[in-house]
Amino acid sequence: MDRLPSGHRDMHAVGGPGTELGKLIPDWLAKQSEGCNCSSHAKHMDDWGVDGCIKHKETIVEWLVAQKQMLPLVVRKLPDAALRVAAGIFVDCAIHNAKIKAEHGPDVSDASK
Repeated sequence: MDRLPSGHRDMHAVGGPGTELGKLIPDWLAKQSEGCNCSSHAKHMDDWGVDGCIKHKETIVEWLVAQKQMLPLVVRKLPDAALRVAAGIFVDCAIHNAKIKAEHGPDVSDASK
């Protein structure tokens, strides 16, 4: 995903699932690329909110797997099934973090900092 760069975390809804997903993906794991639609996907996730992202989890996972060309070569070589499992974990964590922020406010400490 062309994740939200550090310091630009307020581009989408504060603490939305798309924003939270962008925070979870480390810089070394994915490089930004023009035309990947990742910012658009993150906005969709933020607009869907927690419940919508739970409903559309498989779609989100497929978006991430479709961007595997941005991963380091060693990770890119993994079977798509393994990438789906890893992407699912990232999505679950993003949804969980967004749910916590929705319940407790955006000032909840951010473990990804």
